[in-house]
Amino acid sequence: MATSESATNILIHLAGGVALLIWAVRLVRTGAMRAFGSQLRHALQSFTRNRFAAFGSGVVVTMVLQSSTATTLLVSSFAGQALIGSAMALAVLLGANLGTALAAFVISMDLGWVWGLCVAIGVAMYLSSEAMERPRNIGRVLVGIGLILLALIELNTAAAPLAQSQTFRVILGAIGSEPLLAVLVAIAATWMVHSSIAVILLVATFAASGLFPPATALTLVIGANLGNALIPVLDQLGAPA
Repeated sequence: MATSESATNILIHLAGGVALLIWAVRLVRTGAMRAFGSQLRHALQSFTRNRFAAFGSGVVVTMVLQSSTATTLLVSSFAGQALIGSAMALAVLLGANLGTALAAFVISMDLGWVWGLCVAIGVAMYLSSEAMERPRNIGRVLVGIGLILLALIELNTAAAPLAQSQTFRVILGAIGSEPLLAVLVAIAATWMVHSSIAVILLVATFAASGLFPPATALTLVIGANLGNALIPVLDQLGAPA
């Protein structure tokens, strides 16, 4: 059994890994929006003349921004101004859901060695392009991707000892035996961090470490998607339908 000091150490590393993951996802989103924001808005408007192009634009924009919420907010504002039709907007949102799933899948692959390369190139671009905003923001995106990968490594390291903790297993077992509670926990976590990708990557990392079974992971992912769907709805309550 772990000592209290080692348990505290593990929890500190876990908290740091979660915080780094959330911040890194936001860093990627902010950098991508600043570097390509106008082009992404133009792409969403230009490729909504047929449903397949609209679907593809939703996939691409979401993978670049690492946020289906950002894509949804852009599309809903266009729909509110009658710049795109509701059918095309829904096609974009379907693409956004696939894009966020693909982004989570790609990032969760065994790419641990890439984090140092991304951070090194990103920092070099950021520091060497003080007069040009776009290269600096692309550098910010690369640093964010590298930090996401580093956060996943840290979470894997911290989660392994927790898998042996009886207390932690009892807590997770209680969540797993109450699907509604698991969904509500995931909704709340997604709302707090405003990122379903961060929550899903966290769930995937814990599931891979054996902290809870696939059924519980699936329930938490459903909750994360519900939370992600609620964010733009609540953020735009006063906007046009």
